[in-house]
Amino acid sequence: MEQVLQLPHKRVSYFFLKSKDVHVEEGNTYITCFARLTREVSIEKDGEENTQIQTFWVDINELQFDQASKKLRELPNCMHRYEITKEVFYNMYQLSKRCPEELYQVIPYHKKSTSEKFIN
Repeated sequence: MEQVLQLPHKRVSYFFLKSKDVHVEEGNTYITCFARLTREVSIEKDGEENTQIQTFWVDINELQFDQASKKLRELPNCMHRYEITKEVFYNMYQLSKRCPEELYQVIPYHKKSTSEKFIN
């Protein structure tokens, strides 16, 4: 009987994750913003899937609530995860080099997204 060679199946996905949270520390109110661009490479072989996550850019920014823009203060306290195309990913990566603070307020063109509100 001839044995069939099964080649691994490779899938590459691109993601943009951003979150905003407000917290009080020693009587002062702060906003913490987090954003990350990742590429996930999943390889499936013999029924097992192995995923490698490659971070291309990450940024954490904390500022006092009263120093934040009105637009940033009004964003919901939550985490958004967007699955984006390779082209959108690389455009956002270029933007992250020039003006990373803009990415906190971007809603990219995406294939699908999830959102999770933080409990206050």
